[in-house]
Amino acid sequence: MTKGKERIRFDCVGTITQPHIYKCSTCDHEFRGKVQVGKHELQCPECELEEQIITQPTQFQVVGVIENVAS
Repeated sequence: MTKGKERIRFDCVGTITQPHIYKCSTCDHEFRGKVQVGKHELQCPECELEEQIITQPTQFQVVGVIENVAS
């Protein structure tokens, strides 16, 4: 059985549907998030700031893209 591993790429943004590490502009909390197709919103789990995403978030800074890496 192959175990999946993840890699965070800090040097790219990726597509909006890929999982990302976001940083909240209000409380500086970093969290994992993924914008779901058809549900374009993000919510900070710490301060509960919400934002509807059109192309790129404005209330949340993209820290990095999470990629699955095959072992």
